[in-house]
Amino acid sequence: MQQDHQPKTKEVDGKEYPASEFAYVPDPEKPSTWKLPIFDAHHVGGALAAMTSDYRGNPVEIPERDRKAVMEKIMARRDELEKGRR
Repeated sequence: MQQDHQPKTKEVDGKEYPASEFAYVPDPEKPSTWKLPIFDAHHVGGALAAMTSDYRGNPVEIPERDRKAVMEKIMARRDELEKGRR
């Protein structure tokens, strides 16, 4: 039996992104579980909104035990993106 060694990706806005471009990845082998894309400033803003309020009327479902780490990842990406604009 041949194993699929292709890196897993998830499509967002017509492009494929690896798990590293998402703030919440509970199962790296199942892209359907990945939430909160953070590959650009627009999506980082959306991720922040989703974590701090009901984004577009839908609360993001992330276990309480993971919320701090997810927020730290979002803020770190925001800082990276801001440094790149200077």
